[in-house]
Formats: sequence, structure tokens, C-alpha cells
Amino acid sequence: MNDREFKEIILKCYSNKTVAILGYQDNGGQQRAHLLRSLGIDLVIGLRIGDENWELATQDGFTVLPVWEATKIAQIAQVW
Repeated sequence: MNDREFKEIILKCYSNKTVAILGYQDNGGQQRAHLLRSLGIDLVIGLRIGDENWELATQDGFTVLPVWEATKIAQIAQVW
């Protein structure tokens, strides 16, 4: 599968849905969040209160919520 096909699948599955990215570590969550945002997918970042990455995700321009709140508003959750 090439990049174009991968992006088409993401758009087909995630368009008109809110995605909660649970975790914002540099080994997956950050990259996935930036990819989805670049494709116009609505998303929130779910983290534990006090998580060391909360400020970074906020600085990166994402809406950051406690995990349980992020999952309440999302139709899809991805754990990183």
C-alpha cells in the first residue's frame, strides 16, 4: 500500500468522525495526531491529568482532555 492509498483509507474511515488519540508520546501518538490533523480529521488528545506531554500537545495546537472526557466525545479511539 502506498501513501496515497493509506491516506484514502484514513479519509474513508475517519471523515465526519471525532478521533481520540490516547497518548502523545513521540513513538506514535504525536505522529498519528499530526497526520490526522493534516488530513482534516477532527481529533482530540486524551491524556491523564498531569501527563508530561499535556503541555506539548497543547502547544502543538491540539485540544487536550482527560482520557475519559476524550473518549466520551469521540467515535473512534486510538491508544498509543
